[in-house]
Amino acid sequence: MAPADMIHTGPPLSAAQPATPPSSPNQLSPVTLNNVQQFIDMVKEVVVREIASTAPASKIECPDHQTSTQPITIQDLEKLFLKLIDTKSDSATEISQAPQPNSSQPKAVAQASLLAFKEVNEVWDIKAYKYTVVESPKPKEISGLGQYVFVVRGRVDKKSEQTTYYIDINSLTLRDALRNVLHDVAGISIKEEKLSVERNILYNFLPEIESCRNWNEIDPLDQTSHEHIQLLIDYIKSSYADTTQRLNVLLGSKEITYDLLWVLFKPNTLVYTTCEGTKKPRCIRYESGEAETTPNGLEYFHIKGNYVEFDGKVLGKVPVQTAILSFRGSKSISTLEAFPLLHHLTRETVQEELTECGRKFCSLVGVSHREYKGRAFQMEKGKAVEISVNSRIIVDPAMFQEVNPNYARPSVFKRSGSIDIWELMLNDDPSTQLDESTLKKSVDLDRLDAEDLLICSPTVLGFSLEDHLWLEFAVANISDISWNESIFNQLAIPPKSKTLIQALTTEHLMQEKICIFDDFVKGKGRGLNILLYGPPGVGKTMTAEALSELLRKALFTVSAANLSHDPATLDKQLAEIFELASHWNALLLLDEADAFLRQRSENHQHNTLVAVFLRKLEYFQGIMLLTTNRVRDFDHAIQSRIHIGISYQPLGYNTRKMIWDNFLTKTEGVVISYSAKELEHLATQNLNGRQWKPKKVRLIIDVSPQIKNTVRAANALANHSKTSLSITHIQTVLDIGKVFENDFKGTGRTDNMGAYF
Repeated sequence: MAPADMIHTGPPLSAAQPATPPSSPNQLSPVTLNNVQQFIDMVKEVVVREIASTAPASKIECPDHQTSTQPITIQDLEKLFLKLIDTKSDSATEISQAPQPNSSQPKAVAQASLLAFKEVNEVWDIKAYKYTVVESPKPKEISGLGQYVFVVRGRVDKKSEQTTYYIDINSLTLRDALRNVLHDVAGISIKEEKLSVERNILYNFLPEIESCRNWNEIDPLDQTSHEHIQLLIDYIKSSYADTTQRLNVLLGSKEITYDLLWVLFKPNTLVYTTCEGTKKPRCIRYESGEAETTPNGLEYFHIKGNYVEFDGKVLGKVPVQTAILSFRGSKSISTLEAFPLLHHLTRETVQEELTECGRKFCSLVGVSHREYKGRAFQMEKGKAVEISVNSRIIVDPAMFQEVNPNYARPSVFKRSGSIDIWELMLNDDPSTQLDESTLKKSVDLDRLDAEDLLICSPTVLGFSLEDHLWLEFAVANISDISWNESIFNQLAIPPKSKTLIQALTTEHLMQEKICIFDDFVKGKGRGLNILLYGPPGVGKTMTAEALSELLRKALFTVSAANLSHDPATLDKQLAEIFELASHWNALLLLDEADAFLRQRSENHQHNTLVAVFLRKLEYFQGIMLLTTNRVRDFDHAIQSRIHIGISYQPLGYNTRKMIWDNFLTKTEGVVISYSAKELEHLATQNLNGRQWKPKKVRLIIDVSPQIKNTVRAANALANHSKTSLSITHIQTVLDIGKVFENDFKGTGRTDNMGAYF
């Protein structure tokens, strides 16, 4: 710097120096001098009066030319001395507190004016109950930390005693640049005036920080800004030189060590793992992670992230967590319980699958009726209980949560050997209900980007119509329903009955919102109740299933045998059943409803059950089908609520022939060739049909089938003998069945009874 540019902060060299500096203790204020002069005058007066007390009485003038008329006592002197002392003390205080040009106080410095950084340490102060700076720097230097571009602060954890390093940014330019880089990193308050970032995170984002040197908001001619950024870059590179060297070697062989997991997981990285319940792939967005230890000493890397979920009301991002158990040495990245999607061996293929799964998940937002085939699960006591499902399902997260309010969705977890990682975090599992405490950010369905599709939930909550279970279903196993309306035409009932059923149900669906026909009481009598009665195995349940195909409605089947005989419990069960059927706009089938249709008598409990059922039935506004084996003792009140009754007779020759033909030609997994004569022979067998299962259509299988079971047993026999299914296999099963029939109902029963005598 040229001499003309030098700035001198002291007084001018040509100025006259004061004889006594302003801070000199020898210089007294005017107030102090006046008090001393008064003291001298007072002493003189005391002396004069003392002399006068020994002389004749006369007027004596004081030195200040005032005549004294009152004696001065010792108390007056004491007051004078005290006043002098107080005045001196106040004057000295004023002098010491007054700012002086040559004061020894430290001079003020500009923020981030020193192109350097400072390292300090923080430890937990038990007495102050906070983290405090110790050892370095000295107390006088603490207030001067602002002059550095940034301060490296090492905090010693009060429990683990491990040191975590933070970077406190003082440079405004560096702060703004880091805000641009870290704006979407969880856990960093970028809007605070003083930005503080964990040092490891800055290493994760070192490439982005290096690119800040070309940031368009920095003036290329602003040398100071570039120096501040370069200072941070140089420090990070120097501090992590060994880490970088180790990491390059490990990543070259696609491996990682436990202590370097934090380097592998960069904030906002897509993390690949699998769903424990369905074993399907999934992704989450990584937020943060840290090494932790369980109370029994088990070490693991705790990962926290988020994913897109729908709870029936809100589509949003919710928290999720997983863990990686500690391991020795290096380990292949793709074998970890969770790892960045970038390191997947078939990343492009998996990414396509996850994207398609995300699109399907978005299509299931709301209430959906779909087909499902695969494994589903439900959580019980923190464990995923799996079940194989081949059924039509209702996807309904909101109703799932209402029926199962205490159900906790699992975090991401995997088993590693004999240790269940889920157990590590069982007490810290977040609910995925999107309330204020868990909702990260509500999401507009139309604004989901490609990355959001990758982190959509791999499962949805719903109800299996065949298994009667609330489960979590893998999105990948859900498909659209292939409706088969032709099944209705194959029903073995009179054509007039089929026409009437079709007309009533179609008209009811058209008039649901108009409510032309109604009782006098609003809300009563709006339902359509159809009674199907006849012996077992003649097609009653098949009619309900075929009607479901024709109307393209879900069929919600309830067996009366599973309903309670306690009136209060029955009332709650029926209320829930009717609510679900209405909510899903489904056909309701009450199978084997004899107990609720029988005429009321002297049995008080039975009468109460009928009354409860009748009351609920009156207010149900959907389509309900009831099946029973008898109608002779129908309750009159129930009978008045039945809109139509369809009678089913035992199967005749032609009907059995049609059923045999349907089972042999349209049942999935059955391949057989037969002649017309062989089919006629099968039709002569006195068997009931129950229902057949056509290809691509899932029907609910009733109990105790005969024709269906015969075909199934014959097919198993053919598979066991490694031959194709033939009429010979079917005849073998029929012959064995005749023996059982004879023993159960025929002469064999009498012969067996004779053995007891």
